[in-house]
Amino acid sequence: MMGVKAVIFDMDGVILDTERVYNGAWDRFAVEYGFDREMIRRMVLDCTGTKEEYTIRRVTETIGDVISFEDSIAIVRKYFAEDVSENGLPKKAYVDEVLSALKNGGAIVGLASSTKEKIVRREMDEVGLTEYFDVILGGDNVKNGKPAPDIFLTCAELMKCEPKECFVIEDSYNGIRAAHNAGMHAVMVPDQMPPNEEMEALAEVILGDLKQVLSYLESAWN
Repeated sequence: MMGVKAVIFDMDGVILDTERVYNGAWDRFAVEYGFDREMIRRMVLDCTGTKEEYTIRRVTETIGDVISFEDSIAIVRKYFAEDVSENGLPKKAYVDEVLSALKNGGAIVGLASSTKEKIVRREMDEVGLTEYFDVILGGDNVKNGKPAPDIFLTCAELMKCEPKECFVIEDSYNGIRAAHNAGMHAVMVPDQMPPNEEMEALAEVILGDLKQVLSYLESAWN
């Protein structure tokens, strides 16, 4: 590896396999409270990778005349917590291998999630990955959420790297838009949202898993 090696990861859907768990919790919510499951699924996908303010508005628009945002989120978090309590907080395949290789290879590694920082840090501690990151940022650290580039630009600044030197690993549409808007190398690893024409245009490359990401980064740096 040669040159500046800077990588910024999203968390949910990239480092952690939590979007699958959240989707399952929302699906259970839809069934138990009589909502159309596809409508709820579209709402959840639309909120993926965005700040809390947008999620509040989107959820309220969708179900606010039946159940409040606060009550719906409390129920979904309860379902999520039950799943994690039973099965543990799931990591994506190859995440330990990839982060270890980057750390040992001298890469500067950041984590930039729309989730609040205290939750990000708690979850990274829980799965034993905190040590791999030089910078950890949550959505509450910036004014504008994805698809605005703020969180990635702030992360790069704290990493002391130029945006053009940074590779961003994202799974969501808004995450790829934010990385592109930041002038960074946008690498998409799809999770719940399959790539569309827009993503194919904005992403530098679309890869199947983190192991492929590591191979791609090593090729780019050599």
